[in-house]
Amino acid sequence: METSIMAPKNLEQSTPPAVTVVKIRVLPDGRISRTEAAKLFDRTPKTLSEWAQKGWGPRCIHVGGRVFHDYAECLAMARGDKPLIPVGLAA
Repeated sequence: METSIMAPKNLEQSTPPAVTVVKIRVLPDGRISRTEAAKLFDRTPKTLSEWAQKGWGPRCIHVGGRVFHDYAECLAMARGDKPLIPVGLAA
């Protein structure tokens, strides 16, 4: 005996995924570029630059005129485990 179960019409429509996959290029020493860090926060690199001027966001690592960030720190901030605005600067 075969039984088939039909899904309700409203569930047959494709729904967008609940999680967006973001590909990040991490250097062997754990650094990521500002552009890659911006992808984690769903912001532009300019926004991260403005955050840095205010003392917010992940710390900057300057190497040869380029700006990098620590991947682990960016990931912790993006997940909400570490605050974007330091406690001393928060209003």
